[in-house]
Amino acid sequence: ISNKQVLALKYHTFKDPQVREVVVYPYLLKEYNNRWFLIVGVEDGTILNFALDRIDDFKPMPHIDYIEPDEDLESRFDDIVGVTLFKDKPTEDILLWVNEEGFQYVKTKPLHGSQRDVKGEEDKTMREKYPALQGGRFFRLQCILNYELEQLLMSKMNQLVVLEPATLKDSLINRIKKMDSLYSSI
Repeated sequence: ISNKQVLALKYHTFKDPQVREVVVYPYLLKEYNNRWFLIVGVEDGTILNFALDRIDDFKPMPHIDYIEPDEDLESRFDDIVGVTLFKDKPTEDILLWVNEEGFQYVKTKPLHGSQRDVKGEEDKTMREKYPALQGGRFFRLQCILNYELEQLLMSKMNQLVVLEPATLKDSLINRIKKMDSLYSSI
């Protein structure tokens, strides 16, 4: 990265063990959830990430000119959980409720930097709208929906409920149904 060296990476994914090769412009190393990722650009300007443990080999490509990123890459991670960022995907307003058991944990270890408590009149409105959710607290997040966000929310599903947006709520419901089917089958 510091030498601005173009690389030909050989890598594989968890879903497909076939090794592929791609020419990349390395920009950043980023850690998320005890796994390190190489954030790179490719010739068309797309930003990709590769988990270091899935890079099988690499070869320097000194005959190819290095292309600098056209944006501040650190700031692109402000609106996401993890490292998966979909180009041109908007930031979403996420409303969730956390029960009393999970409240202190979510309060002292926020799910995302944008997390804020729902207070005052808005809290009153939410309690009227969702009367089945007794006690607990409502929170809002402003971030881009991605796999890592869903994984984080699923890890706390016994303590929180995602209320908005419907796309995220429905995705989590589908995951829960798959889990129920899996557990019901054994």
